[in-house]
Amino acid sequence: MLEELFRWTFASWYQAFIALWIFFNLLYWSVTLLGQWLFKLLAKRNNLLMVDNHHRYPGQLKKEIWQSMRSIFVFSLQGILIQQGLQYGIFQISYELSWWVIPQIILLFFWNEIHFYACHVLLHRPFLIKHVHWVHHHSKEPTVFSTFSFHWMEAFLLGTVIFFPLLVYPFQATAILSLPVMSLLINLLGHCNYDLFSKHQPEHLLKFSYRHSMHHKKGRGNMGFLLPWLDNLFKTSVKSSQ
Repeated sequence: MLEELFRWTFASWYQAFIALWIFFNLLYWSVTLLGQWLFKLLAKRNNLLMVDNHHRYPGQLKKEIWQSMRSIFVFSLQGILIQQGLQYGIFQISYELSWWVIPQIILLFFWNEIHFYACHVLLHRPFLIKHVHWVHHHSKEPTVFSTFSFHWMEAFLLGTVIFFPLLVYPFQATAILSLPVMSLLINLLGHCNYDLFSKHQPEHLLKFSYRHSMHHKKGRGNMGFLLPWLDNLFKTSVKSSQ
């Protein structure tokens, strides 16, 4: 079933574009709307705390949604590049399903962390923060709809995360499919603006949502996606008090 779906998707450039447009829209709307409902429910029942930001600008949610749709358009265009890479044998996908899919998913998780950190540091260089990354940072108080709220150039840069794995190894289709799902779920947790583990100190492994909210509030530091290790290694953490 999955093999047939992949083969149909990448049979032509326009099928790749249409399929990825539908896929990313389904993923974005299902995850964000479910997440929004779940966070509000947990906040009501379990005293889940919001991070003290309170800097939403007028019309923020509508703008974030519009910019997310633009990013999905860019991701869909990148599907054409994947289709061409598969057609000419530059990229490869394995359609077997074995236990090896688990270490592949773990490997892609860590690759996603490295890729995001490198791109994020690059985006905070003076020229790119001024002309590109400011679009995302306009949301000083992030929301669940901030997840794909990017400048088109940032969307393209972040969307290249799948290119290197496809280039170097025939990952299983299930593992490849897990990458955008993992990425959006982590993005949702990072942008929900709730302190999911309020009893821990800011540097704790589980304080990823707090750390990224502080990144939006301060506009610097905490460049990692979910894990704090690269920030600790390269000394890009922001020391924040709760």
